[in-house]
Amino acid sequence: MNSIGHRHNFLYWLLLLALSLSLTACGFHLRGQARIPERMNHTAIMGVSPGSALARALTTNLRANGVWIVSSPTQATAVLRIVSWTTHRNVLALTSTGQVAEYQLRMRVTFTVHAMQGNWHISRQTLEIQRQYAYSNSLVLGVNNEAGRLQRGMVRELANLIVLRLQTYVRRN
Repeated sequence: MNSIGHRHNFLYWLLLLALSLSLTACGFHLRGQARIPERMNHTAIMGVSPGSALARALTTNLRANGVWIVSSPTQATAVLRIVSWTTHRNVLALTSTGQVAEYQLRMRVTFTVHAMQGNWHISRQTLEIQRQYAYSNSLVLGVNNEAGRLQRGMVRELANLIVLRLQTYVRRN
């Protein structure tokens, strides 16, 4: 390899090293597993159908963080109860002819957690997220696909936010 090739290779590795050091210097690190309260080692998810999108997202997220999901509160060390889960679609903007131009999706979940033994609990918590998307009568199929994709992403985000809220509880106590 000629000297230009060695120099290019050296600069490439130097740049990669500088980038890696700058990421660690700013405090960046992968999230890793959340620290879920130990009393939640075996958790039952109640208040929503086990096949619902929220139950599936919570199950995936909690399992990824070392929590066993059980089907019955009698098998559980804790119960994560979904008190309410609602989705709303509101008109956000109209065209000059009065047709819908933009929608807003709002999703809200309220939950509680309590241990099956003892008096440990997390009181009622409400989380809400919203997204907006453009609407066109001429592109109905594509817009409906976008709305569905947004809703699925919002459910996953709510499940992540619930786990982060649980993790915050561990840090405070």
